[in-house]
Amino acid sequence: MIEPDPRAPVIIGVGQVARHPVGDNEVRNAADSVTLMAEAVELALADCGSGDWRARVDTMAVVGGLWRYRDPAALVASECGIEPSRTVHSSFGGQMPIHLLGALSDRVHSGEIDVAVLTCGENNLSRRAQRKLGIEVARRIEPGTSRVENFGPPLDMGDATAVERGAELPRNSYAIFDSALRYRNGETLEESRDRSAALWAGYAAVAVDNPHAADRKGMTAAQIRGARADNRFVSWPYTKAMCANNNVDHGGAIVITSDETADRLGVSEDQRVYPQHCVVSNDTASLIGRYEVASAPGLAAAGAVLQSMIGDLNDVEHLDLYSCFPSMAALTAEVLGIDTDRALTVTGGLAFAGAPLNFAAGESLIGMVRRLRDDPGAWGLVQGNGGHASKHALAAYSTSRPCEPHRIRTVEHNSPVRQAADPDTSGGATLDGVTVEYDRQGPLRAVGLVRFGDGTRTWATSTDQNLMRACTEVECVGQPIEVTSGTFSL
Repeated sequence: MIEPDPRAPVIIGVGQVARHPVGDNEVRNAADSVTLMAEAVELALADCGSGDWRARVDTMAVVGGLWRYRDPAALVASECGIEPSRTVHSSFGGQMPIHLLGALSDRVHSGEIDVAVLTCGENNLSRRAQRKLGIEVARRIEPGTSRVENFGPPLDMGDATAVERGAELPRNSYAIFDSALRYRNGETLEESRDRSAALWAGYAAVAVDNPHAADRKGMTAAQIRGARADNRFVSWPYTKAMCANNNVDHGGAIVITSDETADRLGVSEDQRVYPQHCVVSNDTASLIGRYEVASAPGLAAAGAVLQSMIGDLNDVEHLDLYSCFPSMAALTAEVLGIDTDRALTVTGGLAFAGAPLNFAAGESLIGMVRRLRDDPGAWGLVQGNGGHASKHALAAYSTSRPCEPHRIRTVEHNSPVRQAADPDTSGGATLDGVTVEYDRQGPLRAVGLVRFGDGTRTWATSTDQNLMRACTEVECVGQPIEVTSGTFSL
């Protein structure tokens, strides 16, 4: 019989807030991001039980967001009347909530941390509404004495060429990724759109029962797929309903400590959810370097390691697969061997639940904690994904005590890569992926990932109306094209 590990990290409290300000008065008085985080922290501390948790918090950690604060954790702690000895601020990336919680778990196990709070929040919805009303909200003044710990490397979303040609925009890169999946799988354009819409309808159905979700209407596949005034194309084949929604006023928080501290302060057994395993990996920052566009070797490697520890991932009772765009969820299900006919989320995902920038996986984890408390002994898997399918985090959780000490496993792989071509290279090439970017007036430009005869790649665009129409009506991926200094033609 394995003796319980007194330093086993355990999640003991979660809290979440969602605001939907309507009317000019509510917009004017809407809570800022710090207040949203502080409210979530208060709820998470209350969720821990009757112990004096506020006095025991020694670490306040914040997942990076759209604010310009150097140490947002210090502001949140001050608002909550907490005096942590350590504040942490992560870099960007949708994998960060899972990765950072895994790192905090390791430090709890080593004894470096007693009680940590992980939080994030954004008031993107009300901030946009305030701008429309001409309201300027004063930025909070930060204490000059804070000594924040920065966690994680900067997130690379693209160089100057990618920015100029639209490839740094996730809505474009993931749509291009989708086109490569479609081509590789031999789907027609319409079959591919049907697949994405059906996948997303499953997420929408879960959001109906999530009281914190931004969109609880429960859109059908036909409604998700169909382009109309309130669901226009954004990056073909993606309509607005298929895209990540960060336009929310949300806050979330998670409290983690050790089993022995939870015992000392009387946390009930049915409150405890244990981080079991956390695996992180990387892929090429840009799709240019991905040898096969419709792939994520780092994700596959991480999945294989996790599977070696817990068995068939499709047997995990509760899942939350990252859902910024349909291509990511589709590829993840394929790589991890997950049946897409089952529920793939506990929240409704980024399109329907919505989330602060970089914190969708954090909201998923909060939802997973609640789900596992209601299903003792079951396991849950939560995925985080950052960049252009380039940063991966997979973690398993359960109310069962872990059988081995917690530690993050960083997985390396030696998959082949491609080199970037000079951005002004001209000549014959092959179209490896494509989307048509839209604005409110209609098609704006085609954005293509092009591969030259020597195997190098770059981004290219076109504003030719006939070419853009062709990219939405016939399969252009895999076709020979001509490239002239960043412009391509069929």
